[in-house]
Amino acid sequence: MKHRVIYPRPLKKGDQVCVIDPANAFTEEGIRNARAFLEGNGFQVVISEDMAFKRGTAEERADRLNGVLRNRDNRAVLCMWGGYGTIPLLDKIDYEALRTNRPVFSGFSDITAIHMAIQDKTGLVSFHGPALYSPKRPVTPDAQRQFIDMVTEPWKRKELSNLNGEPFRIVRSGTTQGRLAGGNMTIVSRLMGTPYEIDTKGRILFLEEVGEKPYRLHGMLYQLKLAGKFDDAAGVIIGGLTGCDDEGRPGSGEEAVRTILEDTDIPVICNVRAGHLSDPLTLPLGAEARLEGDRVIIIGA
Repeated sequence: MKHRVIYPRPLKKGDQVCVIDPANAFTEEGIRNARAFLEGNGFQVVISEDMAFKRGTAEERADRLNGVLRNRDNRAVLCMWGGYGTIPLLDKIDYEALRTNRPVFSGFSDITAIHMAIQDKTGLVSFHGPALYSPKRPVTPDAQRQFIDMVTEPWKRKELSNLNGEPFRIVRSGTTQGRLAGGNMTIVSRLMGTPYEIDTKGRILFLEEVGEKPYRLHGMLYQLKLAGKFDDAAGVIIGGLTGCDDEGRPGSGEEAVRTILEDTDIPVICNVRAGHLSDPLTLPLGAEARLEGDRVIIIGA
């Protein structure tokens, strides 16, 4: 279902932000680093330590998540990192609280499931943002600054560029406009055939992945193709394909993408560095965006 675009209340210094972990389990090191990053940017930090995946049933975890969402003092609800465990929460989330309170909501990877449900149920712009702490891929200061810029001025027009200077690469050139939708390719695939299946009609579909071989990328993309998701879409952005090349064999993650998407009739851009990376771009899912050749522009309100 399409809803009008709703922007979250912009974050400002002094605001309370709540860190949750619906797809994994907190570590003390993670808590220390997340707190240091957020407090260093002037926010009051609350850690919802009982939100971790391994603590309680889906119903219990959803109840705790809803308590966080219903608390209007929480101007942002930020996921520590990805993991596994969000899909069982989708039919239990208080989406009306999200629509009413309009917090900044950010996360990536398995959190894609919640992003997709938020877009379907509310129209609230949410952020495919970096991990608050990652020992495997420490997030760079540039990526942290871009995240803060995005959530403090969520309605502002912005043109994106990779933080490491690499260019975006065109698979199919063109100009198009639509709301951003998507996230992790595996989660998008898992939700096909459910009430939370991705709606691509008139939208720019963003997909990223980590640790999947090219043949698995090919299979997931072909599933979307057979389902007509590229026929309906306004365009496609391919984000990071981290660890998706098949070492010792011909072919790469990007080649698998090109095999499926180079004969579509819509603009397609790859190497937009968002996803499982140390320098990920933050993308405002649900916001209007425009593709112009190799340019990605967030239009804003």
